[in-house]
Amino acid sequence: DAFLEIMKEFKAQRIDTAGVIARVKELFRGHKELVLGFNTFLPKGYEIQLADVADMDDEPPPNQMMNKQPVEFDQAINYVNKIKTRFASDERVYRAFLEILNMYRKGQKTITNVYDEVAVLFRAHADLLTEFTYFLP
Repeated sequence: DAFLEIMKEFKAQRIDTAGVIARVKELFRGHKELVLGFNTFLPKGYEIQLADVADMDDEPPPNQMMNKQPVEFDQAINYVNKIKTRFASDERVYRAFLEILNMYRKGQKTITNVYDEVAVLFRAHADLLTEFTYFLP
């Protein structure tokens, strides 16, 4: 829920790109791979550097981050990791999945387009497609 709220605030222009980066870095604190993976969705010149992430690990987390994260966030992370693991031998599928989501984020695809394309991508993996529908709006 927290990640979606950040994205909604950005879309509504209540925060800028730098604000999104700051909040995502806090949200994903302790998960370097997620913070660095978020670069996929950032415009050129806004990439998060490894040194920035390493510095975060030395800082104590803010009080609100000490509480357990919402189940939905954990489920989303586990789901993405499941896709990455399942398609470890064919990274193109994982990258295509991320690109589909990125295009949706940019407003270049409707949610119906996203579902249709993910259905083709996961055609032999009904369990992944079923689980994907849980995250659809």
